[in-house]
Amino acid sequence: MQDVMFVLGAVDPEMQAIENLLAAHGVPCVRATVDGKRVYPANAYAAGLPAAAAAVRDRGGRVYLVECVGQAPAGVVRIDHHHAGDPGFGRPPSEYWAASSLGQTVAALADGIVDGVAATPVLRMVAAADHCLGAAYCGECPGVEPDALMRWHVASRAQFEKRSEAALLRDVDAARQALRDAVRVELAPGVFAADLRDRFVPELPLAAARDGQCCLSAVKARDGRTKVGCLVGSPAQVSAFIDTWVPAHQLVDVYGDSARGFAGAYRPRA
Repeated sequence: MQDVMFVLGAVDPEMQAIENLLAAHGVPCVRATVDGKRVYPANAYAAGLPAAAAAVRDRGGRVYLVECVGQAPAGVVRIDHHHAGDPGFGRPPSEYWAASSLGQTVAALADGIVDGVAATPVLRMVAAADHCLGAAYCGECPGVEPDALMRWHVASRAQFEKRSEAALLRDVDAARQALRDAVRVELAPGVFAADLRDRFVPELPLAAARDGQCCLSAVKARDGRTKVGCLVGSPAQVSAFIDTWVPAHQLVDVYGDSARGFAGAYRPRA
């Protein structure tokens, strides 16, 4: 095996799949940290290059940054799809595998690091669910069948949350009802979304994807700020949220990708 190191960002189902894949093939990896603790989504890009990865780079090895380390030093490769300039940013659902961090990792491994690594049906579902969840449920991701995706999604979410599938499905049904009952907010002239910022709705992203329903949510981020998300949106809805609704509501630190169907921004600190 070549001298290589993967640096992994915040944990989520896709990142866990990446870590499991690396472990299965004996590929070295290290988790990005800030103040000695593993990063979470809001601070993943504030992490520096870990010493173990810097050592690999300095001796001429290959270093891959997976959704972390904002100031990437020379000589490393970024695997990501969250920000403009990332290899997977702005790529449509039809290209979800190549655009996803999981797909990029598999491609990197196949490039002379290990033999016999390839996409599997489960890995494709993991990638589609992370890259463009709503589009995947609309059948827009080649190789991903929506009913199979739903079965896998429920099982994997229940395992990730350490609870029964029946309990998770009850939350999904309740979230679908909440979406049906929600008032609609106008993101831009003639562009609407369900407004669920006033409550916490368990399994809202899964329910919204299942019904193809764009919605707004509000959650408390780890840094204490409130994050407003635009979930499962069409390109027009996400663009309306980013370009019109966010400035009108004076939110900050906006992010998102209209091709992937999501965006978010933060209420400024008081």
